[in-house]
Amino acid sequence: MKKLGKISVLVLFLLSIFVGSFTVYSISKVQSYGTLINYLGIVRGATQRLVKLELQHHHNDELIAYLDDIIYDLNNNDGKYQLVKITDAEYKSQFASLKLLWHRVKNDIYAIRLNPAASPALLQDSEFHFEVANNTVFAADNYTTAKSHQLTLLSALMLAGIIIMWIALFMVYLRKLYSLESSNKTLYDITTKDPLTGAYNFETFKKKAQKILNSSDKNYALTYVDFADFKYINDVFGYKYGDDILINYAAIISSELRPEELLGRVSADNFVILRYYNEKNDIMLRQQQVDIKITEFMHDMHGGQAVSVQCGICYLNDLEEDLQIEGILDRANYARKTVKTGLHRKYAIYDESIRKQLRYEKSIENRMLKALENEEFLVYYQPKVDLKTGLATQAEALVRWQTDDNLIIPPDKFIPVFEKKYLISSLDQYVLKKVCAFIRRRLDADLPVNTISVNVSRLQFYNSDFVKTYEDIKNKFRIPDNLLEIEITESIAFDNVFFLEKIVTELKSKGFLISIDDFGTGFSSLSLLKNIPIDVLKIDQSFFKESVHKEKDNIVIKGIIDLVNKLGIRTVAEGIETAEQVDFLKAVNCNMIQGYFFYRPLPEDNFEQILNKEYAIKETAVQSEAEFFITEDWTLQNN
Repeated sequence: MKKLGKISVLVLFLLSIFVGSFTVYSISKVQSYGTLINYLGIVRGATQRLVKLELQHHHNDELIAYLDDIIYDLNNNDGKYQLVKITDAEYKSQFASLKLLWHRVKNDIYAIRLNPAASPALLQDSEFHFEVANNTVFAADNYTTAKSHQLTLLSALMLAGIIIMWIALFMVYLRKLYSLESSNKTLYDITTKDPLTGAYNFETFKKKAQKILNSSDKNYALTYVDFADFKYINDVFGYKYGDDILINYAAIISSELRPEELLGRVSADNFVILRYYNEKNDIMLRQQQVDIKITEFMHDMHGGQAVSVQCGICYLNDLEEDLQIEGILDRANYARKTVKTGLHRKYAIYDESIRKQLRYEKSIENRMLKALENEEFLVYYQPKVDLKTGLATQAEALVRWQTDDNLIIPPDKFIPVFEKKYLISSLDQYVLKKVCAFIRRRLDADLPVNTISVNVSRLQFYNSDFVKTYEDIKNKFRIPDNLLEIEITESIAFDNVFFLEKIVTELKSKGFLISIDDFGTGFSSLSLLKNIPIDVLKIDQSFFKESVHKEKDNIVIKGIIDLVNKLGIRTVAEGIETAEQVDFLKAVNCNMIQGYFFYRPLPEDNFEQILNKEYAIKETAVQSEAEFFITEDWTLQNN
């Protein structure tokens, strides 16, 4: 028996060594896979950044060399990063495509350096590259997950054998059991926790949250959180500081969580939190407290620079449907997205209004392609009145949606949906074509025409073929120069002043006039007016609303108009509704006004009546002036 005991101890000792070594090997292997996936992610993200830099003519050969090294290491055993190799067939197939696309992207980059006109090929190949890189990451992640499960299963089986032996040996080796359990917990954390923040990864969060909701009778709320413009933090202060924010934020939330509450990280700066409450306001107060703490952390770093937290909250008791965790997450996430469209709100609660808005936007989304095909969109024209003559010398084209059941949908209801679905370019071009057709019809009928401005969305402005598309439409309808004005918002200038200057110069060379819309609503800079060759500046209506600072507003308006007039730029004041505003704008030499005081947006027929009437007035005035000079001449000759 004693000999058997010694043999058992020896076997247990050897087995323990084996299990410990296997566990260390498993952890090392999983970490190696994690490193591999991380480098694949670098290839995906850094290639996108490289393409963006090249399109902006900022060459970065060091980044190309860095990506070449990673690609080489992923494919060979003698690379500098010593990355693990995966034998999975799906991964190999995706990686082979990734290598091929990387070489194509590099060739496109060298081509665009020689000829900037080659940028469309680079954009297309970079999109393919991003998709294939995504698939490669997913293939590696799936393989890693499967391997992790296998390792966990093997560890569990060996643990069971050791436990049996421990029981047989009267718990002599209890300390080794604790050590093994600790090792397995580490392995479990690797497969279920986010490695950066320690929060549950998204898949684990969903499984655990669903289990809690199925078994608990508490009142739960799900909060979906991200940081406003977190990209700014990463770009300006570096990813290390961005990671520090995420780590600290997760730690703050975790410290205040109670039993049967969860924190998960979705991706990047997106977190989800499952909490229960007695009073609904408890959830908001708890969230505000952790947000205050992370804001204080940011204020203590890098000169007080901070970005705000944006939250969408879904109280499960408020839901009409019996949803699983995926549906609840969608509702909380949708509420969060409504915060992004607000000016000052940081928190939004999913309620009936958001539910209706969600359904409404979905109905818009389902109908908008067919509506474009059926030409359900009507172009309205809002005249711009010359303050010297009182005549409508120009107009702005606006779009309205008249459904097949004659319901008029205002633009603020459908344009945001077009932007979300990246269809706004199609709508903008639709309006331009309708305006061109209107001008061409009047020119062919020898009727007077005025300059008409059309709006260009921020998304379309960055399309590589934007200028050519608009030039082709103008030429197709044989529109003379200076009859079409492109309105761009000043926020585009904040993105990239040099790019804006280039595009504006190209548009003007094609015969378009250029105006900056909504001046004064965002990052206004008078330096834009001297650097960018615009024709018209539109002063935003916010300057003319009732305010306790009215006198200061008037001083600012007068200063802008004085400066702009000296630069040879015409001014248009938007949103004018009172005679007092008109008198003030006349006094400060504003050129034109646009607003309900003179005209609301008008259907095409009504606008044509105004054009024809004003043309008749001008003709009468010219004729009267001619008759006056004829009479004067006759009188002088006969006296």
